[in-house]
Amino acid sequence: MATASRGSGVQPEPLVVSRIFPAPRKLVFQAWSSAEHLRHWFCPAGYTVPDARIEFRVGGAFEICMRSPEGRDHWTRGRYTEIVPDARLVIDMNAVGDRDQPLFRAYTVVNFIEEAAGTRLEVNQRYTVFDPAAAPMIQGAPQGWSQTLDRLEIEVARMRWGNPSNSG
Repeated sequence: MATASRGSGVQPEPLVVSRIFPAPRKLVFQAWSSAEHLRHWFCPAGYTVPDARIEFRVGGAFEICMRSPEGRDHWTRGRYTEIVPDARLVIDMNAVGDRDQPLFRAYTVVNFIEEAAGTRLEVNQRYTVFDPAAAPMIQGAPQGWSQTLDRLEIEVARMRWGNPSNSG
């Protein structure tokens, strides 16, 4: 089950989303570690990921293009600032506009915690708004992350059991 918390104000409160996956921690972590896996799941329902470029190392690029059902591309560009294998990722990323201008920063900490039922994934995001027009994107983050983690659950199952891939 996913939980989320958000506040309001000029600079939004941090977002915390948590979910337990019935899979080993190493496998859930692996789903975050390659562009091929991210293409399957790193977007909310109805969206696709036509382009994902990552360099999975500290200082390496994290670039994801999410395409809306209407065909509009939404890019997120950032860098990995911390990688602790099977335990923690920190990605400093910006949602960018059509001219690659930063709309908002999402400083993202992802923890992978071993539990009896599998792996608890905890995503913490702190936002810095650069363009007030981006506020609806941040307001939709709890729902977007819930849907994105639904897709991650499918990808982890596919990785674990060889289920057909989820391409959309």
